[in-house]
Amino acid sequence: MGVEQGCGSRVAEETCGETPRYMLLLNLVVADSIQLVISQLLYTLSNFFLSLSYPLCGVFIMISIMSAHISPLTLTVMSIERYIAVCFPFHHPIIVTIRNTVFAILSVWGMICIDIFLHVAFLLEFPFHILPSLQMNFYCISTAFLIGPRSKVYEMGSTITVFLFSGLVITLSFIGVMIVAFSASTDKASADKARNMLLLHMFQLSLNLMSSMALPIFTDVAALTDPIVAGKLFVAVYVFLVMMPRCLSALTYGLKDSSLRPILVSRLCCHLHVSSTVTAQTHDLQKKDNGPSSLPRSISNRISTK
Repeated sequence: MGVEQGCGSRVAEETCGETPRYMLLLNLVVADSIQLVISQLLYTLSNFFLSLSYPLCGVFIMISIMSAHISPLTLTVMSIERYIAVCFPFHHPIIVTIRNTVFAILSVWGMICIDIFLHVAFLLEFPFHILPSLQMNFYCISTAFLIGPRSKVYEMGSTITVFLFSGLVITLSFIGVMIVAFSASTDKASADKARNMLLLHMFQLSLNLMSSMALPIFTDVAALTDPIVAGKLFVAVYVFLVMMPRCLSALTYGLKDSSLRPILVSRLCCHLHVSSTVTAQTHDLQKKDNGPSSLPRSISNRISTK
């Protein structure tokens, strides 16, 4: 409550208006980071030919599915926020508050938790009792738990539903922003900025969809008889369909944002950051030596002669 009261002042109005957008961006980065960590962990274990137990592998797979579905839903909420900012600018500070943003983020996580609960319910159909041991004899991958037709249908249906819903909302938001942009009573700069942001969301959603397509491709690659070719294709699919889309998703948003771009570029280009710091320090020293507080040379010479 104290934060939202502070946002009512004119000094903090612009800062608090940007806070919900950065909160959603943080949620997107956290989801993609979790997905990258889990994927990299499972990929490293497979390279060292280390197998996991079925319960531990199930935990990793559930976390991976959860993070994979959070990203498109977060992009959906971000698109709705941009739509409200352009189409309802006077209601935007009232609707898009920090409290409502937190509620939206928690709602996304709650929906994903329900989805994970249904996945676990189908996972209980796995015949663990007929196994001689809970230790897996192959790599940890989600297809190892899709044993029944119901689990396969639900996995495919949930993924298609999430991406179709996200794509539909982003497309409708884009159409609404374009309609408002063509009207004469709107802010053209704000509408163009929102349009570019929605196009970026579509690009990010396509990257997430590309990453979700890696699993069936992994299954086809694993079915190859030549292990050398399968290994090379496995690495290529992992880099271009798992790692690259998740990394580009947050990177493109950071480079697009005018507030995050200087910080991101300075961290990515360390030598430029160091050189700019040295230049700034040198400039400060020159200002101290020849600044307005220092006396002119003619006056100092008179004082020394006296």
